[in-house]
Amino acid sequence: MAAAATTLPGTHDATATGSTASRSMRTGVLIHPTTARSGRFLTLPHPRTLVPTYYLFSSSSDSSSSDGELYELSTLSDSKFDRSWMISHLNQVISSGQLDILSRVDARFLVVSLLYNVLGGDGKYRSREDTFEQIALVLQAQRSERMKQAIPEMKAAEATQGEGEDGLQQEWTDIVAFGNLPLIKKALEDVADVQDLPNGDQAYRLSSTNTFRLLDTKHTHLAQQSTFASAPNTLGRSFERSWPHDSDPSIYLASPTDADAQDCKDAQQLRSKIAADIIATLLPPAFAAEYYAHLQIAA
Repeated sequence: MAAAATTLPGTHDATATGSTASRSMRTGVLIHPTTARSGRFLTLPHPRTLVPTYYLFSSSSDSSSSDGELYELSTLSDSKFDRSWMISHLNQVISSGQLDILSRVDARFLVVSLLYNVLGGDGKYRSREDTFEQIALVLQAQRSERMKQAIPEMKAAEATQGEGEDGLQQEWTDIVAFGNLPLIKKALEDVADVQDLPNGDQAYRLSSTNTFRLLDTKHTHLAQQSTFASAPNTLGRSFERSWPHDSDPSIYLASPTDADAQDCKDAQQLRSKIAADIIATLLPPAFAAEYYAHLQIAA
């Protein structure tokens, strides 16, 4: 990981009106993988909440994928106190700054969310272009309606203007741009049923079978004892806090290669539950419930 002091886009999106768009700027500290040095920021719906969230698409030559990688921008902020940050390798202090973190995220979670939340119920095959254009139209319409409900002046103006004349975007353009990224074609192939079209293109629809197969692979790896042993400050702490017995759980958090390492059914079930909970944070709530049922784990 590398740390840098930089100026980042504000978290409040002001792009919905036809007037000149403005985004607040702030100075803070950005922690990011070395592979995320440059790229394009996109505002996309978070896969669980659909709240507009900043993501960075980076096609850096340092990336492990030739199609580029996606990173989520999250902010650690304190609403009560200002924070200062010491950047040791720069010998610099950033005062009154927020801490921002770019974390690599699997773009397939966003694809699953968009397909499930917007198109999941109709069972229709669509080309990649049509898929993301339809999603962009539907979600932008919902977004615009929420804005009109929240801002009385916009709702009043709607009554005196024709459709499309209220200054609001008709399409969530970053969703269309996301659908055109090179890594999204592979993501669709992993989570959707694919149908070849006569013109040589392909059409897609969400497949629960394919998606569950992908999630099962992630869940199996995440629930391993060795995975928990390698992450004592995150997975290990969650395990210790949730351990249902009075006995010391540390023996179940040791690496399987350690002489003192032990395992038992309760430890396996707890690791499985924690792994499922982590995966569920990146799934739409209804789809997460289906996945818990698939794993036969109580949500």
